[in-house]
Amino acid sequence: MNNTAIQDEDKITFPYRYFYDEPMPFETPCYKVYNDGGHYIATRYIRSSSKPVSRNKEREDIDILFDSLYNKAMQDGVKVDELATYIKDGILLLFPFYIGLDTYIADKIERKRHNLYVRKKRFRRKANLNKWNYFVTFTYDDGKQDEHTFRAKLRKCLSNLHTRRGWRYMGVFERAPETGRLHFHGVFYIPDGEMVGTITEKTDYSTAQGKMQTTYENDFFQKTFGRNDFEELSEMELKHGNTLSYLLKYISKTGERIVYSRGIPTEIYCKLNGNDIITEMQDFGTKYILFDDVISWERDIMRFKYKQLSIIDLICNPPQAA
Repeated sequence: MNNTAIQDEDKITFPYRYFYDEPMPFETPCYKVYNDGGHYIATRYIRSSSKPVSRNKEREDIDILFDSLYNKAMQDGVKVDELATYIKDGILLLFPFYIGLDTYIADKIERKRHNLYVRKKRFRRKANLNKWNYFVTFTYDDGKQDEHTFRAKLRKCLSNLHTRRGWRYMGVFERAPETGRLHFHGVFYIPDGEMVGTITEKTDYSTAQGKMQTTYENDFFQKTFGRNDFEELSEMELKHGNTLSYLLKYISKTGERIVYSRGIPTEIYCKLNGNDIITEMQDFGTKYILFDDVISWERDIMRFKYKQLSIIDLICNPPQAA
């Protein structure tokens, strides 16, 4: 939906839409905005006055063992109703007299599930809010890298491309189910004119799929790492295809940390007025669906930096008189 017919003199286009040439009225609401995959959704932004609770806790041997057993269970496809028994049997081998073991395991499993839910939600919001134009796969060649160097050098290479050429990416390392070989899947935004190497279309036989397949290999990465595939993505493919679900499957399955380039916002913060809002809805609180043209990728998302939040706090939550 567009709202181009509505002209609001209060809106500003440079450098960010929540900065004004004149002092902003404090009564104008500020909002946190994210994208749910179909629309921009806003919630009122109110700074919390409470201090964050520190959750840093030294891990004990039983915590390390639990994590190892949990990750192994995920990789082996242990069923949900068998998970607690699987972990308990493994812990009892080293901690046969641990008091309250059942409660400990139940609490840890619940925390794992909650953390996975949060990671998935953050991944979806980053993916939906930002722009991507490639789905990329990297696989290492034994003659060029081993598993350790592949992981470390690829991350370093991508970090350099982010700094020097403006690449953005988010993805996950995972192992091929047939061979156990480590590779990397991710969605990338590569600005016009900032591609490195040359991409060549190649057709060969895939033993894993049992059929011919077409890939788009980049010779820069092929020389350093091995096989790769740069598949172009359209906005429609991202919204209605299986790309994000494919990546989320590996996050659930392997427990691997998601690899993000710096500066990919999960949400942005800006000032809105009634003309920007289509309708209100209730979803664990009041939320607002926005017109599609209220948020601009170049103006609001691409330039957004979290360090601006201190300024937003000052504008949206002015100090109260004693």
